[in-house]
Amino acid sequence: MTGCVLAAAAAVSCGGSGNSGSHFTGGGDADTVGIVPFSDATIPGVGGDGSTAPTSLYFQPATATIVLDGTAARTASFTLLAVDSTGQMSIVTPDSVAFDRPDLATVSNADPVVATAPPPGSASPYAGSGTIHAIYHGKEAVASVTVQVHLVDYGPGLNALSPAVVALSGSIFQSDPAPGIAPLLYPYDQTVWPLGLTSPLLMWNAPETGDTYRLSYSEKNYSFDGYYQLPSLPGQMRLDQSVWDRLTASNDAKNGSDPLSFTLYRYPPTSTGPAYLIQTQTWTIAPESLQGAIYYWTASKTAAGVALGHISRFTPGTGAAPVQLNNGVCMGCHAVNAQGTILVGDVDDQDNDGTGGAVHTVPSVAPYGNWSGTRPWASFDITQPGQPLIYQSTKFGADVALTPDGKFVVFGGPTAAVGSKYISLGDPLTGNVVTTSGLDQVTGFAASETNLEMPAFSPDGTMLAVVESDNGGDPDNVIPDMPEVIAYLSFNESGPMFDPTLHTIVDGTSPAFATTGNGLGYPSFTPDSTAIAFHAGTTPTGCTGGSACDDTVVDDGNLFIATVAGGAPIRLAAADDPPDAGDSNASVEPTFNPVQRGGYSWAVFTSMRAWGNQPWPADVTSTAHVNGKRRLWVTAVDTMIGSTDPSHPAFYLEGQDDTPNMRGFWTLAACIPTPGAPAGGSAASDAGGSAAADAGAAPPDAAVGDGGAGACTNGFNCCSGFCQNGMCVDIGKVACVGVGGGCTTASDCCNSSTVACVSGKCMPTLQ
Repeated sequence: MTGCVLAAAAAVSCGGSGNSGSHFTGGGDADTVGIVPFSDATIPGVGGDGSTAPTSLYFQPATATIVLDGTAARTASFTLLAVDSTGQMSIVTPDSVAFDRPDLATVSNADPVVATAPPPGSASPYAGSGTIHAIYHGKEAVASVTVQVHLVDYGPGLNALSPAVVALSGSIFQSDPAPGIAPLLYPYDQTVWPLGLTSPLLMWNAPETGDTYRLSYSEKNYSFDGYYQLPSLPGQMRLDQSVWDRLTASNDAKNGSDPLSFTLYRYPPTSTGPAYLIQTQTWTIAPESLQGAIYYWTASKTAAGVALGHISRFTPGTGAAPVQLNNGVCMGCHAVNAQGTILVGDVDDQDNDGTGGAVHTVPSVAPYGNWSGTRPWASFDITQPGQPLIYQSTKFGADVALTPDGKFVVFGGPTAAVGSKYISLGDPLTGNVVTTSGLDQVTGFAASETNLEMPAFSPDGTMLAVVESDNGGDPDNVIPDMPEVIAYLSFNESGPMFDPTLHTIVDGTSPAFATTGNGLGYPSFTPDSTAIAFHAGTTPTGCTGGSACDDTVVDDGNLFIATVAGGAPIRLAAADDPPDAGDSNASVEPTFNPVQRGGYSWAVFTSMRAWGNQPWPADVTSTAHVNGKRRLWVTAVDTMIGSTDPSHPAFYLEGQDDTPNMRGFWTLAACIPTPGAPAGGSAASDAGGSAAADAGAAPPDAAVGDGGAGACTNGFNCCSGFCQNGMCVDIGKVACVGVGGGCTTASDCCNSSTVACVSGKCMPTLQ
């Protein structure tokens, strides 16, 4: 079974709520005398013209919880009470009322004020907390509303009275005797998930078909329990995408820890005792979206040696599918700038006739050619549909890097030409080389190192990380010599000019690499430009000694991180080491998303580990870590780098090609603007406290909505952070700030008809 479908739509059930017929005064009980019917005329000192305000205003009750169970909308009622200067209390109707979480519920402006969840038009409910703000004669009262969602779903042939469901719903469980069924093969315990990606495929070693499983998800305000029979092996199930999106968006991580607990239970059809508890995992939800596009290299050859590698692009998330760049022309080394506007990649040797002989359709030429006249770079506009070609150079294109704004490209290898003694700096739109960049004058090489490779700019544009090696002339841009040194050059784009002095970040002679190998490669800066991730190993990535570069070659590697200031290298053990020890020592080529999201940095990397019980292509027969298992994974990395491992267990990027894949570059999707409002900036908090990606960060054909101007599925798609009735809506009109809160205009304030923005604070207009 590969899908678990939520049976009911957006319906709900009731928790505690207020009662308009039950009020209290001063802390006495609901029947205490002193409450009078609402009327301005009956409150001493409060005239019908509203010239004098009551001394205080409050809601009864002050808090309420609405519990939704998928059956019907539910409500909570709040009575607004005004107190005059004599202490007399009266029931009043607000002059205006607003709720700062309209994605959770709607509120009425009446006596009583009624909160109804879910709001009209919702396809599925969110959970969370919001505040009702009411204004009456210049005073504000607030009440807190918490919406909880507890959903249950039954697969075909099951219901609440089914013996398996009764056993799985109980409180007594026993350890599963099936050998090897625990732990889950995928996901990994302690994974950190962002918003906006595909609902993870649960995989385990199921002993037989026909067993009934309970999938239980639980966090502070949202829970889901699904009961399903496994129709076939292997053991695989997946929570419905819409439920996963609402569950994760409802997580309250922005207000502190809100772990998401997942437990898998099993009940065999012949069992008569308690159900089996297989495993409980605890996950963290990062409250921002990572929707966007990833550009990577697929690298494989047929038995005849025909090159099939190309650059692919896909948008992680439900229904993701790879699209070939440049009409599938064989390409290899590539880079994407931090702002996600330009891709530069080399156009590789092409075996067009299937004989194994290279056909150089676009050769590189002197003086910036190299290595048999092959692999010139080309640039592509990835902000446009189809990612059209901007410029095809005739300059050698291995070792490419782009400045964050895409104005300059570093490329090539050592030649005798001016401006290319080690690597070159040029214009990606014209190919013009900056011969005065300072790269010809680089000094400070470590002993025996003679060449610069694998450049990467820092997101702030002030540094270029490089690998020092003696590998000049290797035909496959790999590092067979070791140990290497990773260093940086300072860069001033206004020159443009590099300071030619190399500054060491990490040295391969460090004891940190004693067990992993000290061949260092592929540095990538963290989003704040304070540290680099890289890999260390004993073999080149995908090639052996520069000869065989195909799916049969053994590969190894471990991810590390080190601060630019030169701190001791730290192995990213949580990312490197999956539960199956046989899959360790198989992670290489990290590349950071250039923007922090949800309190983490995110690195996409290549790993040769298994993805649960999913099979790899049939032509991969070796038991070693080989190219056939090279796939893209992601790890969350803490933003503060100290002396301990800051990484977290990795997750697989679904939707990539079913081929050996390498070297992913992540660009964030443009958020969806509110119709009639300009796009830009980061979104405000939505149902899960998420923020949409910065506008303009990825191509428009990386759509995150349903189509049409402003159309959306979840709030984390929108620049405003709010998706209401399938459309992105203006946060200033649907979410708001209470009296005393900061504002820029009155539209930022709740009840803007009776509240103004005065000196940067929301203030009632009646005093």
